[in-house]
Amino acid sequence: TRRSSDLGLTEIQKLFGQVLIALLFFFMYVKNGGQTALIVSTLHINIEMGWVYGLFILFLLVGGSNAVNLTDGLDGLASGLSAIGFVAYGLIAWSCTTVAGYQDIGIFCFILTGCIMGFLVYNSYPAKVFMGDTGSLSLGATLATVAILTNHEISLAVIGGVFVIETLSVIIQIFSVVVFKKRVFLMSPIHHHFERLGWSEGDIVKLFWIGGFILCLLALIYGVWL
Repeated sequence: TRRSSDLGLTEIQKLFGQVLIALLFFFMYVKNGGQTALIVSTLHINIEMGWVYGLFILFLLVGGSNAVNLTDGLDGLASGLSAIGFVAYGLIAWSCTTVAGYQDIGIFCFILTGCIMGFLVYNSYPAKVFMGDTGSLSLGATLATVAILTNHEISLAVIGGVFVIETLSVIIQIFSVVVFKKRVFLMSPIHHHFERLGWSEGDIVKLFWIGGFILCLLALIYGVWL
């Protein structure tokens, strides 16, 4: 490299970039008529959040991108779960015929799923091509963006449930070490805990894929049929 270093951006620089992109997205979103209410039609919830919705978007985008980044520790794990998530959001968007543009979002999700599946051929165990921060951060942010544009923000916690669990395992581990000087997991994120228990990489990835698939089916019950 030009500076004789391959370390790339620091954590602070990455976080700053994510926050900046999230703020730009919120500005463009509101300018183009995006709603700022949190809507859960099944539970008859419609809360107008105003500018607070910008903070909510910031949390979703930054949290989503970093959650996928943390999950990207085993061959094919993050990419496979991302593909499953985009299929779920594609089906949710495609099923909505009353809102203009939703089916275009659905097509985008299906196209992106196809791209990820092509990548997965070389990223699954044993991986020949790696995603890195550029891919994982982008996929996480895109997944959160689709959730926002389809007004299914809450569903992201279910569709991206495995990503949430991975992130929580890191938070719990850090909190426990700092406060109690003890580890809850042998290693975090939690997929490394299973590795330390002696599980094979392939078995861990398949288990997490199945978990992600089941969670997406549960989300589809709410997102499409309820």
